[in-house]
Amino acid sequence: FTPQKGAAAPPPQQPQQQPQQQPPPQRGTSSPPGATAGGKVPWGSLVATAMDPKGSRELQQLLPKLSKGQLARARDELAPHMHALSRHTFGNYLVSKLAPLAPMHAALAAAFRGRVVELLCHAQGSRVVQAYLAAAAPAEAESLVSELDGHVVECALDTHGSWGVCVAFRHTHAPFLVAQVAKHVAALCTQQHGVRVVQQLLHEAASAGMDISAAVGSLLEGELGYLAAHPFGNYAVQAALRHAVPSQRVAMLDALLPSILALSGSKHGSNVAEMLLMLASVEQLEAVRRQIFGPPDTPVDLAELPQLRALMSSPFGNYVLQALLRKLKDGRRSAALQLVERHISDDNFGRAILAAASSA
Repeated sequence: FTPQKGAAAPPPQQPQQQPQQQPPPQRGTSSPPGATAGGKVPWGSLVATAMDPKGSRELQQLLPKLSKGQLARARDELAPHMHALSRHTFGNYLVSKLAPLAPMHAALAAAFRGRVVELLCHAQGSRVVQAYLAAAAPAEAESLVSELDGHVVECALDTHGSWGVCVAFRHTHAPFLVAQVAKHVAALCTQQHGVRVVQQLLHEAASAGMDISAAVGSLLEGELGYLAAHPFGNYAVQAALRHAVPSQRVAMLDALLPSILALSGSKHGSNVAEMLLMLASVEQLEAVRRQIFGPPDTPVDLAELPQLRALMSSPFGNYVLQALLRKLKDGRRSAALQLVERHISDDNFGRAILAAASSA
């Protein structure tokens, strides 16, 4: 989502597979025994080489170019150590580089089996498993991801595990992931890493035509208003509004629109307030307009429009007011702009509101 001016940014939208920055060359570091001098494979010391910063970089370039027979030999030498290398500061880069190579898949799957939860919650191990899931055959990816069953919340609340859960779902669409996120959606929504999982699963599942009604229903049955104004929860509420089936979207609008003015003055709730206006029906928009600008075609005293003055003075609410003005049609919009102009002062955002309206 695009953050508003002055609003908090959403949880960082990183690529699902975390960037793999190569270890920088280190001055004065000697090569390990069997280093790849002259581009030769250091047979017998592949593991030690992979754990050296320079050796790891050289092996990453060298091993993918090997013949099928040589690659099988490298696999056999590395296989007993794949798990340790996946967690190693430098070795993990080599394992990630090998993940797309089909001859390595069986050895990698064997190294990960029974350890998926542990690896996904590890800084280096997480990106290795993510790289493997992106390249593995569907059946093997589903087999490994099944180990998350019963551990989804644990992983989703972890810095590294949350990205792993997102990637696991992207490549498997495992129904149990949606079900367990739905069951614990309220707790996940109030945590920075947890809300990342909720957002991405709702988007991915809806895009794949999967049923997300249980997750949206959990939000509706919980403290929806509280989450709408929460620093992290507001992003989950926006995702639910965007992807919910029509009947649940209507229920969310009915629940939240009565609080739209309170949300508008909130740093985080104003994001949700703008989305409510985007999705509201003509009748609902008219009800909001009346709260702010009063009845149509009726002369009003400026003192009778406290809601308008509050929105114009709010660093967050003024953006909501701009969103409403964009939605109003013809005469209603012209009348509203006249009232905004009459309320302009040096201590509110009236001029900025009019400037935005004129450029819309």
